[in-house]
Amino acid sequence: IEFNNVKFSYDKNKIILKNININIEGGKINALVGSSGSGKSTLLNLIPRIYDKSSGDIFIDNQSIYEVNLASLRNQISIVDQNTTLFDDTIFNNIIYAKPNAAKEDVFEASRLSMSEEFIKKLDKGFDTIVGENGTRLSGGEKQRISIARAFLRKSKIILLDEPTSSLDSETENKIQMAIKKLTENKTTIVIAHRISTIQNASKIFVIDNGNVVSTGTHNELLNNSDIYTNFFNKQIQNS
Repeated sequence: IEFNNVKFSYDKNKIILKNININIEGGKINALVGSSGSGKSTLLNLIPRIYDKSSGDIFIDNQSIYEVNLASLRNQISIVDQNTTLFDDTIFNNIIYAKPNAAKEDVFEASRLSMSEEFIKKLDKGFDTIVGENGTRLSGGEKQRISIARAFLRKSKIILLDEPTSSLDSETENKIQMAIKKLTENKTTIVIAHRISTIQNASKIFVIDNGNVVSTGTHNELLNNSDIYTNFFNKQIQNS
């Protein structure tokens, strides 16, 4: 995925991203780090065209995302973030929503891989349990695992993670991290990273500050040449 002179602003007075030029490696984990409000989520949301750039271009496999059918673009992408949207329907229907023509067995397999199966089996009606409006009958961690099950079902080539475990207890977080590790194997993954392990495991890290990519490199490279990254990393250690 390549960003070529990409700018984004809501209006002339609020420029969010300024002249982004980055190359995101295929089949690997790429991390975005930076302070709150630096532009990380906006950059992530430009890839499935939740927002459209103000200028510049974005390419996937050398093809502009603005010259392809929007549905076919989004078919290649799965997003897991902190806000999982669920419908007042059964767990089964909430998972198969990601790929309506999927076989029943594929839904069960996705639930197993996402570590959803263990909590679903404990529910009175299992997969036929109604989750309530926006999943009110499920915990935060259970909603996240449904979101990951959807991503497994879609079998997308690109995984976008707006670090989804920030508000979960450590046991649930570990389960979700295990599921995400499986999900992202050999996939082009871009993660907004807060966890130290996620940052250290990334093959390439982009440091974003005030709408600019100010440094790029591996964890060790950035510790040696980026004060912003070093400060960010040290803060994460203090908070962990």
